[in-house]
Amino acid sequence: MQKVAIVTDGSSDLPKEIVEKYGITIAPFQVIIGDKSYKMYGDYGELSKEEFYNILKTSKVYPTTAIPTPKGFHQAFEAALKIGKAVIGIFISEKLSGTYQSAMRVENQLFTEKDITLIDSKVAASTLGILVMEAAKMAKEGKTKEEILERIRALLPHGRLISVMDNLEAAYRSGRLSWTKKFLANTFKIRPVTLFENGAIVPRGRIKGERDEVIKRMKFVGPQLLKHSLTNTIFIWHVQYPEAAQQLKEEMEKHNTDGKEIIIQEAGPVVGTHVGMQSLAYMYYGDYNSDWILNMKA
Repeated sequence: MQKVAIVTDGSSDLPKEIVEKYGITIAPFQVIIGDKSYKMYGDYGELSKEEFYNILKTSKVYPTTAIPTPKGFHQAFEAALKIGKAVIGIFISEKLSGTYQSAMRVENQLFTEKDITLIDSKVAASTLGILVMEAAKMAKEGKTKEEILERIRALLPHGRLISVMDNLEAAYRSGRLSWTKKFLANTFKIRPVTLFENGAIVPRGRIKGERDEVIKRMKFVGPQLLKHSLTNTIFIWHVQYPEAAQQLKEEMEKHNTDGKEIIIQEAGPVVGTHVGMQSLAYMYYGDYNSDWILNMKA
């Protein structure tokens, strides 16, 4: 038995191979389409990405998501306690979801005599995934709970998202954007740049132009963040835009003198419900300068 086991939620967007490699336990989110509900454990689950995006493109019913159920948390904690003597749970920002508070309630009601520590990551998606991977790697190496918590808490203020949304349909259909703003942005090819800030996702500038302009600016950003990354893993994240993600990775690899692990990750159904097609993002831990993408200045 390990000293520590790691639990997270299905919004972490982790691929199944990483979850299995590092022995991570997942409390599943639910993706709801009409009267059907699908458990999602990351970018995989009861609904494949291919099926999800086909539904997104063709269905008049827009998907919604639901946080893990109390039963889902209970089962995840029980499973983790069979792996480790202590458990660390790392969850999506409580400013974005009620997941962390729900996990706290289950832990307080049913696991008060167990050694469980829960953390609000202040981030989501693959940025959360990196934090979970860091903790799970340390757990596999036999590090103590205190050592893992020290590392995770040191990284917490540095979780980054640099995202450019190409299509605002998802924001409109989910009620986060008015039709007028969607129409104007699409008509004038205005693409918002969003970041993590104090646990929330906030707009911080915009790019005007065709998709090639977005790719050009994102290609400039990659080598800059490589210099400032605090972890070995960086995610290039996309929504149905693999050719652009590959271009970004190829540009980063030219400058990857430290041998960082650069992973291309397509958004799974949980996160894909809330973002638009052809979105691109970097998710990492480290410094950030808005000039990188807004002005192409290092």
